[in-house]
Amino acid sequence: MQHFIRFVLLLFLCFSLIPAGCAQSPPTYKNAFTVKFFGLSVHLRQTPYPELFKNRLDEQGIAVLNFGGIVGYDRFVVREVISVRLEQGLYSDCASSLAGFTHLGWRGQIFKTGRHSLNGGFGPTLVYRRDWNRLQNYEDDGYFNQSGDWQYKFYWYGGEVEYNYQLKGQYDLSLNLVPGIPELVSFGAGFRKRF
Repeated sequence: MQHFIRFVLLLFLCFSLIPAGCAQSPPTYKNAFTVKFFGLSVHLRQTPYPELFKNRLDEQGIAVLNFGGIVGYDRFVVREVISVRLEQGLYSDCASSLAGFTHLGWRGQIFKTGRHSLNGGFGPTLVYRRDWNRLQNYEDDGYFNQSGDWQYKFYWYGGEVEYNYQLKGQYDLSLNLVPGIPELVSFGAGFRKRF
């Protein structure tokens, strides 16, 4: 955990020193701020514990509502095409336990046409949740690491796909898909402001 925190701080320091707009023309915007409602998880395989998922939309617990939010900050390093994003999520997970993630990674524009753009990103991500071992009938499969009352998992390859629709000026409607393969795919919706 300490190594991850040091890594995040070092990357953030390095990228804050990179001047925005390394390309020929100056960027329109150097930063972006994103706020999203974190919302829906779809499991890619059936869970052995659907009864733990109080906000499930089906009996098997395939689709589950999550309640929480994600805030993100982008620093554009090449026009508005490549950025470094710091993102923090805090939400109620599938078992209605407090959970969250911290992510730092690269974002790149896959395409842009008119008001539509699609971005992809990847980078290290720390996912954590309150310990599910406290839940009745749950059997730990050892996937998460343990630290006190919390479980966590560190991924070097965490990422997302983000669709943005320009509403007006620097404001965008922003939808994201986070592939938590092989377990689930999560969706969120909100707004992005470029400045």
